[in-house]
Amino acid sequence: MSAQARLVDYGICKPWNESIGKTSNSPTGYFLEADKLIFTEKIDKLRIRKGLVFGVAYQFESSQDSFLSRVLHPVLVNSVTGKPFRETTEQKYLSTDGPNFDYYRLEHSWEMVAGQWTFQIEQSGTVLLEKSFELYH
Repeated sequence: MSAQARLVDYGICKPWNESIGKTSNSPTGYFLEADKLIFTEKIDKLRIRKGLVFGVAYQFESSQDSFLSRVLHPVLVNSVTGKPFRETTEQKYLSTDGPNFDYYRLEHSWEMVAGQWTFQIEQSGTVLLEKSFELYH
């Protein structure tokens, strides 16, 4: 039987105690991780601006050993590497049945692409949760 997940919150947010981890699964070459995410506005139509941070908070019905966090987005082409990305993924391990969250920060001009951005939580090829945002100029 597959896990169940529910959306707890979404929208514009502020990360608390943020750190950086290197990865090849992100257009920037790194992940931003935080100890806590504070949601300041529940909205899913967002005007693009440098520094915009948006995301989702979710909860599983029980602890999970591993799952995949994915952000599907318009094609982003890193201006330094020239590499295009249609998604950003992160394999996560040992999640509790308490709150979990994922977010994206628009930092570079090449990330500021209008269109649909969708956060997905997946386990064993099954999408457990999906929340879309419409970004516009």
